[in-house]
Amino acid sequence: MVKEKVSICKRQVYDRQKFCQERSYEMPKRGENIYRRKDGRWEGRIWSRSASKKRTYRSVYGKSYREVKDKMCRIRQKADFKDWNTHTLSEAAEIWIRSQSVYWKAGTCSAYKRMLQKYIIPCLGNMPIDEITNQTLYEFAEKINREQGKTPLSRNYMFQICSMVRRILYYMSRHYGDSLAIPMNPVAKEQVCHVLLPNESSLMTLEKYLYANTDQDTCIGILLALHTGIRIGELSALTWRDIDLEEGVLYIRRNILRVYVEDEADRKEVVTQVIEQKPKSSDSVRIIPLPLCLLTPLREHRKEEDAYVISGVKAAWAEPRTIQYRFRSILKRCQIEYFNFHMLRHVFASRCVSMGLDVKSLSEILGHSSIQLTLSLYVHSSIQQKRLLMQQYDSLIGK
Repeated sequence: MVKEKVSICKRQVYDRQKFCQERSYEMPKRGENIYRRKDGRWEGRIWSRSASKKRTYRSVYGKSYREVKDKMCRIRQKADFKDWNTHTLSEAAEIWIRSQSVYWKAGTCSAYKRMLQKYIIPCLGNMPIDEITNQTLYEFAEKINREQGKTPLSRNYMFQICSMVRRILYYMSRHYGDSLAIPMNPVAKEQVCHVLLPNESSLMTLEKYLYANTDQDTCIGILLALHTGIRIGELSALTWRDIDLEEGVLYIRRNILRVYVEDEADRKEVVTQVIEQKPKSSDSVRIIPLPLCLLTPLREHRKEEDAYVISGVKAAWAEPRTIQYRFRSILKRCQIEYFNFHMLRHVFASRCVSMGLDVKSLSEILGHSSIQLTLSLYVHSSIQQKRLLMQQYDSLIGK
């Protein structure tokens, strides 16, 4: 009788081994449901019950048995653990924000939360994540665009909103199950449109005014932006300590921006605050050689090292929005058609390329991660260059 039981057990083990071999699995550890796949990865399976009471499985992958086992233990021990396909998008977004916000800067985190609260949660917050399909996301994009009325959202912003929904679903699929379908983004990203630079006469008029009023710190700041291509947030955070006149260089170490913060007393109320942080990327922390045309006005009007180059009224610094207002006022005073402050960055980059300067060095001065980004975003030919090209074309055709 004992021999018969032993033979039955051996037969069961043999059948199980044969089952695993047929499916390219290694034998699981006892009671753990962890297998090694044919591609070399380890797979662990956790079962759960969906809203329809049907038993479903989700897979966890890793490079080793121990990695998969640790992942499975962490999932089971999570305080917010529940069946992945019963999470609503609102719950999934909260999990995503809580786990990923440690890797984001304050400005990025604020922008993501704002996007969630204003657009995504009101429309899709109560929907289970396994019910979000291509059609759902398409109807969502149509709805939020229709609700904007006469001022619709830009296509790029719509693309970012829909991409955030997909990122949340991808995160939940990766950490809570492997069978969650990720819908396609229904909005195509808008191609970079042509930027029309201010004409040279307007720029000459602006420069003449700025050099004539270098006793005003705003004019010095605008000259710095025009001749170095720094961003408005970097200019706002610039102090005289960051300007080394002996070496003739400018250090970019910080930027200032205004972010949205949630009012704890009333979660529907949204307020803003100004923060100072490191630049947007490691490439943005840089040293910029100063052109000679800036050294004289900077020496004449230099202040103490801790003072900001552009000072504010209520604070020691002037935030980007204040600089924009002052810039608009100067353009109006010079009777120049309005253009955005960021256009000064385009002007600087296009001038450098038209003079035949090294594009790699220009990319580093602008704080870009690649030359391609510089060429695609900030290099534009002027109408004079285009007219010269057409004149050369005419002469060639005439011959």
